[in-house]
Amino acid sequence: MDKYTEKKLRNQVFQKFIERHVGENQMTLVRECNTFLSFVTDKSLEKNKLYKANSCKNRFCPVCSWRKARKDALGLSLMMQHVQKEHKKEFIFLTLTTPNVSKNGLEDEIKHYNQSFRRLSNRTKFKKVV
Repeated sequence: MDKYTEKKLRNQVFQKFIERHVGENQMTLVRECNTFLSFVTDKSLEKNKLYKANSCKNRFCPVCSWRKARKDALGLSLMMQHVQKEHKKEFIFLTLTTPNVSKNGLEDEIKHYNQSFRRLSNRTKFKKVV
């Protein structure tokens, strides 16, 4: 519950920030977010799982975004395990970074990056790894 409490405290800060940007109905959902949690557990009471909660589903809400990130990470992890098991594949994580560009040059930069990645992916060393 410590992780949850930390997120709930950040939710209170979020409420103050978002108050002037959303309507009253959305604000009510944000205020009431995760005030009710219902868990199911196994017979030994060792493992529990969230069964119901009243979440606001706002993507900027600390609690809701944390839950969504965990759910997405679990789904991705299961998919990766399936691919490794069924297709005998491994994963390579590649991070490509670039400086910011102005909106006028954005389209040209995207085309340039796509062409550059295409050239990279056509190299023999790249194909051997992939």
